[in-house]
Amino acid sequence: MVRVTGIHRLGLGVPALQPASDFYLHRWGMDSAGSDGDERTFRSKGCGHGDLLLRRSDEATLDHIALSVASEADLDALLATVERAGFAVAQQPRRGQRPGEALLAAVDDRDGNRVELVVPAPAAEATARADDAAADGPRKLGHVVLWTPRPDAQEAFYALLGFRVSDRTHIGMSFLRCNTDHHTIAFVRSARGRTGLQHAAFDVGSIDNVMRAYGRLRDEGIACIWGVGRHGPGNNVFSYYRDPANNVVEFYGDMETVPLAEDVATRVWGAEHKGDVWGVAGAPPEPFRD
Repeated sequence: MVRVTGIHRLGLGVPALQPASDFYLHRWGMDSAGSDGDERTFRSKGCGHGDLLLRRSDEATLDHIALSVASEADLDALLATVERAGFAVAQQPRRGQRPGEALLAAVDDRDGNRVELVVPAPAAEATARADDAAADGPRKLGHVVLWTPRPDAQEAFYALLGFRVSDRTHIGMSFLRCNTDHHTIAFVRSARGRTGLQHAAFDVGSIDNVMRAYGRLRDEGIACIWGVGRHGPGNNVFSYYRDPANNVVEFYGDMETVPLAEDVATRVWGAEHKGDVWGVAGAPPEPFRD
């Protein structure tokens, strides 16, 4: 089955570009990957290209999600699948305009979020070095969680891109995978009609690195708003923070993996699941409530 292979980049609109840039560079531990006018790009330690883009905007907003596609042939096949399902292609394939992009196309999901489909340039296919696991900062942008008033429609749309549902929860969350990570995209049902970013999650590799980041950020005056704990869906150890634009961002490690070729049954987590199987993090705070 043709599918996207992971997250290539997350684009966020931020009202104050400099404080947000300083946070991701000096606090979150990413590397600078270039700037262009009102844009700043940052790279996780184990990534060969910029995987976070900040763009100056009037308000904090989700600018786009970019998903990696293995080849030009796969890109053409995915766009054909989307068009056969009745969706327009917002951007036909063109040569990538940012470092790390060979080709780029774009579609809009059911909530109107811009989804860019990127065939990476060969030089962007770097993998994490062994010493990256011990570095201060994320190895990769691992998953993005979105608010949606129409989770069924969103799941059906992302299925066109090759996503499968790994888990669901009683509060209306669904966790979708496109590679061996338990989830790359997740949806949270919003009764109030909210759309856009709920949180973005960065993989630091291990429990020890989650704790090291927790201690470092605490010492730098960055409060953890939820955690440390361990989720049920995905089994990852988590800690959550806010950036200067009020976006919620997560450091996580020890994520469950799922064999890509196996048809694994979707699990459902009931009301007994409180978000933290350890029972130490407490209830999810206000940013996680609709």
